[in-house]
Amino acid sequence: MKKVTQPIITDKERSRIARYYAKVKKEGYRPWITVRQSHTIGQGQIIYSHKTKRAHHFLSRGELQAFFHFEANKRVKNILEQFPLPIADTMQVATELNIVHPSSYQEAVNFNGHRPAKTMTLDYLVIHSDKSRHAYNFKYSDALDKNITSPQAVARTNAKAEIERIYCLQNNISWTQLTEKSFDKSVTSNLRYFRECYDSPYDIDISDDLKSAVLCHLTLNFENYPTATVRNNLERTASDINLPLHQIQSIFQMLAYERVLHFDWTTEINLNRPLPAVAKEVDYVC
Repeated sequence: MKKVTQPIITDKERSRIARYYAKVKKEGYRPWITVRQSHTIGQGQIIYSHKTKRAHHFLSRGELQAFFHFEANKRVKNILEQFPLPIADTMQVATELNIVHPSSYQEAVNFNGHRPAKTMTLDYLVIHSDKSRHAYNFKYSDALDKNITSPQAVARTNAKAEIERIYCLQNNISWTQLTEKSFDKSVTSNLRYFRECYDSPYDIDISDDLKSAVLCHLTLNFENYPTATVRNNLERTASDINLPLHQIQSIFQMLAYERVLHFDWTTEINLNRPLPAVAKEVDYVC
């Protein structure tokens, strides 16, 4: 097999890498590529996380959907999006695989016709509480389907993913390919709704006794009035406990997000419909 010609690692890219790590050391983690730096039109999303205490940058709506699942996972300690990989290491992997390393064709004119290598990133590097690491690559399923996207483009997408995968394998990092089909849409929607409670910290900063009381009343009301809408039962609970409706809704969101209030996660929550029920698990006495 003919060996491919690899791009060059330029001083310009090395300088950019040095500036990046200096800024991370001073200010904390930031993605290698931010929404403002990306070329996504209307797809980029910036969202603050109650878990990591920082704003996260996602270059597509699909990447954002996966984030909600990582954030809600109790085993996950940190989520690093657009995580840069050492360019010398990925170049070595690309050379061993005989795959052309990602580069900028447009900038070749500035380097005597040589294509400058570009730093590769992981869409996500998820750090677990046991310190294990798991990398995820996100692509829309169409981009991996040769019946929809050109075979050449699919092959190139897979080749770049293989560089990532082998790098991760060599560095004791698990690696998984994700698409928009990897997660249940209703579960994703529910996670996005329930996590809104962390936007109202004063509403959910309550004692354990009050938290237990709200859980008890919510559970009884959902059981005793199964055909009532979620909104009606929230109003009923607010009246029972004499708390503002907006606070009861925030506590409801928190209890559901923490998985202590049980319902069918595979059905999307709608405040104007009954709570999707699951089999009764606990008898409550308030």
